Amino acid sequence: MLGVAIALVFAAALAARFYVIEPRGAELVCSGLDAPGWCPIRTALVPVFGFQVFGVVSLIAGAVAVLRRRAAWGVLALVFGAAGMVLYNVEMASVGTILGLIAVTRLPRVAS
Repeated sequence: MLGVAIALVFAAALAARFYVIEPRGAELVCSGLDAPGWCPIRTALVPVFGFQVFGVVSLIAGAVAVLRRRAAWGVLALVFGAAGMVLYNVEMASVGTILGLIAVTRLPRVAS
């Protein structure tokens, strides 16, 4: 189930990148008075990956997941890492994804 969720996030990020953010002339089309309906999404997404939000969230969630041994934070790191790697936040998103993978695949601590 986790793999399906990550694949869906990855596919959505790819679609946003290639159909909303990168098309030729998208900035010109969105600056016009009769801008298409997808322009608000583009206008919101560009600053988000410009400030490395996906990578930062993935890195923080991955660090919390490893330090606190919480798989839920690891899943969050994987999801934001998948989006971040597609949406131009490769460095921090990659580290966060690796930390998330470590947290999700780590065996639980045995109580002694």
